[in-house]
Amino acid sequence: MKHRYNPILILVGLMCVFVFASANTPPVASFDFHSSGDGSQTTLILDATPSHDPDGTITSYQWLYGDGYSGSGATKAHTFPSVSTYTVTLLVTDDGGASHLTSQTIDLAAPVAPLVSPAQDVAPASASAAIAIPYDIPIGNRAGERAPAFALLDQEGQTVTLSDFLGHVVLVEFWSSSCSACQAAMPHVEALREEFADRGLVVITITINRNVDGEWQYLAQNGFTQFIALRELDPVARPTKEAYGISVIPHAFLIDPRGVIFYSGHVNYVRSDMIESLF
Repeated sequence: MKHRYNPILILVGLMCVFVFASANTPPVASFDFHSSGDGSQTTLILDATPSHDPDGTITSYQWLYGDGYSGSGATKAHTFPSVSTYTVTLLVTDDGGASHLTSQTIDLAAPVAPLVSPAQDVAPASASAAIAIPYDIPIGNRAGERAPAFALLDQEGQTVTLSDFLGHVVLVEFWSSSCSACQAAMPHVEALREEFADRGLVVITITINRNVDGEWQYLAQNGFTQFIALRELDPVARPTKEAYGISVIPHAFLIDPRGVIFYSGHVNYVRSDMIESLF
């Protein structure tokens, strides 16, 4: 039997597909960079305010500095480890969930123009500019190495980076609610968080489970609401899990204020005196 098609209905259908596909125009990422004005050849002001969204609002600015560190915010001050060449990448995301990224290669040996206007509103230097980061220590996943940078999403879909917490003692735990050992360890993690809450201990949980809604529900139902709960951007490849060399969960990393790993192993072996020694 031959089927007859109504060309008007086909046209209407195609128009609907086009409307839905083009409902959200992606943002356009763009940034400038300037010298910091303090005489430092390795500190730059990175300005993403030239970025724009044709039909909405940019809600997230995520930086990869090209030196193993990352940051977030429309305007950032960053100090690089040495006078060298770095590829800086900016990823912007709008209120519709669309993203765009751009990169620039910056040679710090070349002259960098200062800010055009001294009155320009520039965010204060990030924590990485205030903390003496030991760039001579290699990045890795073992104790004594600098913890690998990550930029992950929290329960509200906001980007959280490890470098946001430079200057703080950080406990990072890889886990899954489907893991009975992880469930058994959670009260210990909460006890440590509560003990050092007034000292600024940051507890970050990174789920390796693809069903993130179930993870958030488990945390809420069991009263673990003060953790910074994050998920992988790519739940299949799990690049953060790979960067940290995770083969068995739960697995915890205790990271000092400089971003250096102090302890790597089962979270139940993280003791109060270990955390105390890092303040």
